[in-house]
Amino acid sequence: MAEATLPRRLLRPTISKKFAVFFGLILLVVAANGLVIRTLMKEREGIAATINLAGSLRYLSQAAQAELLRLAVGLTTDRQALDGYFRRFEHVLGTLSHGGSVDGLEIERLPAGIMPLADSVQASWADYRADAAAILRKRELGEGAAREFEHFYADAAAILAMTNDIVGKLVAHVDQSEARAVRSLVILALFDFLLLAAGFIVIRKRLVAPLRQLAEASLRFAAGHYDARTRFRSHDEIGQLAEAFDQMAEKTERHIRQSARDLEEIRNAEKALLKLSQAVEHSPATVVITDRDGTIEYVNPKFTEITGYSRREAVGQNPRILKSGTTPPEVYADMWSTLLRGQEWRGELENRKKNGDLFWEATRISPLRNEEGAITHFIVVKEDITERKRAEEEILRLNAGLERRVQERTRDLESFSYSVSHDLRAPVRSINGFARLLKERCDGCHDAQARDSLERIIKSSLRMGDLIDDLLRLSQIGRSEISFEQVDLSGLAREVLGELADHAPERKLDARIEEGVVVRGDPQLLRIVLENLLGNAWKFTARRETAQIGFGWREESGRRVIHIRDNGAGFDPRYANRLFGAFQRLHRAEDFEGTGIGLAIVARVVGLHDGRIWAEAEPERGATFHFTLSGEGSLSV
Repeated sequence: MAEATLPRRLLRPTISKKFAVFFGLILLVVAANGLVIRTLMKEREGIAATINLAGSLRYLSQAAQAELLRLAVGLTTDRQALDGYFRRFEHVLGTLSHGGSVDGLEIERLPAGIMPLADSVQASWADYRADAAAILRKRELGEGAAREFEHFYADAAAILAMTNDIVGKLVAHVDQSEARAVRSLVILALFDFLLLAAGFIVIRKRLVAPLRQLAEASLRFAAGHYDARTRFRSHDEIGQLAEAFDQMAEKTERHIRQSARDLEEIRNAEKALLKLSQAVEHSPATVVITDRDGTIEYVNPKFTEITGYSRREAVGQNPRILKSGTTPPEVYADMWSTLLRGQEWRGELENRKKNGDLFWEATRISPLRNEEGAITHFIVVKEDITERKRAEEEILRLNAGLERRVQERTRDLESFSYSVSHDLRAPVRSINGFARLLKERCDGCHDAQARDSLERIIKSSLRMGDLIDDLLRLSQIGRSEISFEQVDLSGLAREVLGELADHAPERKLDARIEEGVVVRGDPQLLRIVLENLLGNAWKFTARRETAQIGFGWREESGRRVIHIRDNGAGFDPRYANRLFGAFQRLHRAEDFEGTGIGLAIVARVVGLHDGRIWAEAEPERGATFHFTLSGEGSLSV
């Protein structure tokens, strides 16, 4: 990704690159100006040197003429000076014709328009040399050279005229060159002006205007107009700055709005905190805040009211100043173990006030955690329960006495019930016997009313006997010690139902017994439970074509619940709470036989096993009896 973005970064039109390009253009223009000026200056210097060099031809021709006259009249015999003038003239003329160096100056050849004059000078110079040579020969021979001098002067005059003409033309050429230079300089000045104007416009549009726009947006934002934005975008630094400002303004606006909401929440929290503080200050319960080591940092007025310690005396101390010495150390160990696990601890502590009085407090201690989850403080909320503890002690004392009296009266009642039941059995048997004897003797008599009365006496005596037996059985339950052992309830249920079916082989039975239901309990008492419950199911399904009786168990809230279900007559569920009382019946005696004692016996047996029994039913849709036992934890399937 870095390699892919590198060319983009290099090609991004940043301000530094724009300025570099702009100043590069200026440097190019300056260089061009300098080059033009330098070229013009060099050209001017070259033309001036050429003019001077062309002018030197007149001097050299005249100097050569004068030196020749001196030789001719005999003023000197040395030709070196004349020859030097000749060589110099030829060198200068050659330089003007072909270009070269003279006295360290580079001379360009004459312009094309002047070259014919240079050629003419060259031709005249040849004649001039020839005339000079003829004059010098004549002198050596001693002859007159008047005609040669005439030719010599004519050639010298022609050379002088042509050199003057060359100089004049060179001066005109200089004027033309200066005119071109002026035009070039004007064009360069105009281009410089256009370049500077374009740079000014670009700087104003792309630099000054965005910066002014950014400054205005910043001032508006600072004045509270948080929706102020530059909206300017470009790829250079100002565009990036504007975009960064807009993003910063957007985030700042969100943060300001969030801060406003947070401030409102803080104000609401402060109000709630004030209410909470007032509630704690005026709380009827004691409130204590400690650090993690248990050092008290805050107590409310209720603390000082109950304990007698002022806030100044309590803050900085440890709650152990209230220890009475009556609470076992295990309680405090459990308390700290629970709190350091981060859990709330609840308990009752007997503490001591500043004046030495003992008092009871119901205590709740909750740990407080910081953002990292570490426990930093503990909040202690306590309620003075001294009066309640005294009342409980009084209730316990009264309950103990009441329980003792109840047990005594229960024993007396059981003894009385046993005695009454035992003593009533003999008269009831006598009544039944005498009634049967009278019935046998009345077989031949014609008094139908007497026979019917005897039949009723016999049935009532039998029912009275059953009732006495049930009362005797009810009084006997609990008088002997209960033994706990493994009891196979599934086997017992199957056995009881088999006995019931044997007594009425004409009835159809659909028995569904769940196997392996084993509990801990007293085998004889649990058999009584199943005999009564399964007997009721058998009895109340008598009017069904097929009696459906089920026995099983389920788990409910971690407890094992045993049930017996049938499809019999059922009952109104509104009266389910009356089922387990003695002599309580929900059906008429002529519809279903029974004494109303059986379910009371079942409830008593289940209660002796620390269990619970309840029933569910609907009229004509069967009934289900549920019960639990204290040993259900050992129940297995």
